[in-house]
Amino acid sequence: MEGWEKISVSSGSGVFENENEDFWGDFLSLLKFRDVTVEINNTQSCWCPFRSSDWLACDGHIGTKNSSYRDSTKTVPAQPSMIAAVAAILQSLGEDPLRKELVGTPQRFVNWLMNFKRSSFEMKLNGFGSGRIGPLKSDLHRDNTEIHSVLNLPFWSQCEHHLLPFHGVVHMGYFHPRGADPVGRSILQSIVHFYGYKLQVQERLTRQIAETVSSLLGDVMVVVEANNICMISRGIEKVGSNTATIAVLGRFSNDPSAKAMFLQIISNNTANGATHL
Repeated sequence: MEGWEKISVSSGSGVFENENEDFWGDFLSLLKFRDVTVEINNTQSCWCPFRSSDWLACDGHIGTKNSSYRDSTKTVPAQPSMIAAVAAILQSLGEDPLRKELVGTPQRFVNWLMNFKRSSFEMKLNGFGSGRIGPLKSDLHRDNTEIHSVLNLPFWSQCEHHLLPFHGVVHMGYFHPRGADPVGRSILQSIVHFYGYKLQVQERLTRQIAETVSSLLGDVMVVVEANNICMISRGIEKVGSNTATIAVLGRFSNDPSAKAMFLQIISNNTANGATHL
C-alpha cells in the first residue's frame, strides 16, 4: 500500500543477542516449518516493546490409555479438606457453593485434579531397554544411518504454574541403522505419556522426553507443539495459539542439515495430513 513501509524488528538476549549465532538459524527454521516467514535485516538494530512479560506461560497433551502404559492408582480418594478449599474458592468468587448447579463441582474438580497424583505410574518399554539398546546404538555409524521420524504422538498435561491443562503432539526424529526394524510407536508413546501425565511445563517435558529417548536410541530431536490454556485464558488471550519447543541431543545438536531435514519432515507431514513417516 502507498505510504506504508514493511520493516522487520527483532530483539534478543543471551545467546540470541548476536543474530549471526546458530541459535537464530534454529529459531528461524522452527518458524519456517510453522509457515511463518521472517526476514532479518542485519543492517539495523532496534527494539519495540510488545506486551508485558506476564503473558509468558508454561506449556503441554491428549492421550488415551492403552497397553503401552499402566496406572496403578486409578482411584485416589479425594481429601475433604481439598473439597472444602474448592468450595471456599467458589464462595470467594461470589458464587453459592450450595447452588444446585455447583453443589457437585468441588468433588468433581478434586477428582479430576487427583488424576495427576501418579506416584505409581510406570513406563512400559516392553523389554526394549534390556535387549535391543546396545546392538542398536553400536550400529549408529554415520554412513549407515538415516533419519527415522515418529510424528504426532498425542499428549496432555497440567501446567504446574496455573494448574490448567495443556495438550498437543510430540514429534521425534532419530538416526536409525538402515535395514533394522524401527522402534515401536507404542514404546515412544509410553515415554510421552509418562512425562506428560503430571504437573509439568512444556520446556521440561520436551527435555525429559528427549533425554529418555536418547538413552535408548542415541542421537535424537524432539519437537513438542502444545496448546496452553493458561496462555490462551490469561496471557496473550488468543484462541488457537500454540507453543513449540525443541530439544536436540547428539548429532542433531551439531549438524544443522539434520535439524533442517527433520523440521522439513514435520512441515511436509503437516501439509499432507499424515501422522507417521
